[in-house]
Amino acid sequence: METYTITILEPKAEKLLDDLADLNLIKVQKNEKPEKKKRKFGSMKNLVVRIADDFDEPLEDFKEYM
Repeated sequence: METYTITILEPKAEKLLDDLADLNLIKVQKNEKPEKKKRKFGSMKNLVVRIADDFDEPLEDFKEYM
């Protein structure tokens, strides 16, 4: 059996696929989006280990604009 992934953009196309499934000509399996994991406060802690001393200084490339 061949498997195809179809993204439905119009309601008419969805109805047509449902009608074909009712006639047992095709099998329709709808995929649901997985749930997103909730972000936990502080999960990025200790990932930045070193920031340069001149981090806040203007960049050399932008001197003419300042």
